[in-house]
Amino acid sequence: MSGDTRESPARRTERPSSIDRRLGPTENIYCLLDKLYCLNFVVFAEVDGAIDCDRLAHALQAAQAEHPLLRARVTAVRGRNWFKPVPPERHPLTIEVAPLRNWRARIVAELDAPFGGEAPLVRFLWCRGAARRSVAAMVFHHAIADGKSGAELLIEVLRRAGGQDTALSFRPARPSAHQLDLVERGGKIRGSIKKLGYWLNQGKLALRFPQQLPGYDTAVRPARAIRAIPFAVPAATARALQQACRAHRTTVHGALGAAQLLAINREFDSTGPRTLALNSLADLRGVLEGDLTARDLGLYIATLTTVHGVDARPDFWQLAADIRNQLKAVLDSGDANLVHSVYREDALFPPNEIGARMVQAMVGMAPSSSMLTNIGRIDPVVLGNGARVRSLAFLVSPPAQHPICVTATGYGEAMDLNLLYDQHKVGDAQARRIADSMRSLIFEAAGAPR
Repeated sequence: MSGDTRESPARRTERPSSIDRRLGPTENIYCLLDKLYCLNFVVFAEVDGAIDCDRLAHALQAAQAEHPLLRARVTAVRGRNWFKPVPPERHPLTIEVAPLRNWRARIVAELDAPFGGEAPLVRFLWCRGAARRSVAAMVFHHAIADGKSGAELLIEVLRRAGGQDTALSFRPARPSAHQLDLVERGGKIRGSIKKLGYWLNQGKLALRFPQQLPGYDTAVRPARAIRAIPFAVPAATARALQQACRAHRTTVHGALGAAQLLAINREFDSTGPRTLALNSLADLRGVLEGDLTARDLGLYIATLTTVHGVDARPDFWQLAADIRNQLKAVLDSGDANLVHSVYREDALFPPNEIGARMVQAMVGMAPSSSMLTNIGRIDPVVLGNGARVRSLAFLVSPPAQHPICVTATGYGEAMDLNLLYDQHKVGDAQARRIADSMRSLIFEAAGAPR
């Protein structure tokens, strides 16, 4: 992550701006696919302590005033999707109150509740219970935000609702990622050579055909039944996993990816070697221009697919290192946001279901893979009124081509994961086996008892 998250005085005194521009390629893809199946994501926090309803409403009003994408709708202009501003007083960001009982199922249901193009492209759900316990959730249309900035926005709202007296820290409307050139270290010539070398190496991987999860049908179906299986990694185990990752020259994302692939590998009947692919959502803020920070609300992620050989007797840490090395190679190549080359800004995808099916046909050509999205570590949050955020996590609606999607959030020293799947396409028993295997592999890698 690049840049300081603190606001300069000059930035704080700018007038709030509106957003009025064509969607960038990534934003447009997410918007189009949303016409076939919802691509919402939800960031949610378990809160211990009182939250005043009026202060919460005021915090949401302030957030909408300062973030242009919270005052926007998507509409077609001359055959393209555009963000257009709307007056917040006519499209306010309101609070929907629900009981705390069965709150997880209530939040999962939000993944399949469409926004369409109506503003605001975010909802706030507050599940309230006894003993001053509640769950606060923000549901986003994926075209306006990613998990990292969504989590930061929820934290900002809760801080204000909890009595923290902070100056407004709105941001002017920021460009989409396609307008923020990737940094090519060493100049254009050296950058081009690095890209060429990267893609020559990728050509070798293209000869390997990844296998899909047994029994999974990648067809896009009109109805979905999204389910989530949560599982946690306690602080002591998470610390041990980090130490083990450093010792084996890999990352926590690499270890989580290895656990995910090996859990899927156990679903095959045969024990021979095979090729599996992993789809990782990478935060591009550190390699894009524009001094982006974690609190820049927007879609600043890239979808990176890596392909890995899995031996008959696989080595967990070798696989974890391979995931880390392949992801680093594509980020270092300067071509991490490849989507802007494949789905060029001038490509004509009609802003309707026809265009959506064209995009789905293209993404369906990618290697068969599961998906892992990890927003990293977030510091514990204590609110001004003494309330505290006990946990923070997120869920994403899995795209049709991915049998499972795993989300990971480090909150404090612990880690919360969720395995998401479509019940119509993956059986509950199989999803539970994969989640249990993945958790077991993570604990085993950390050298912790299960």
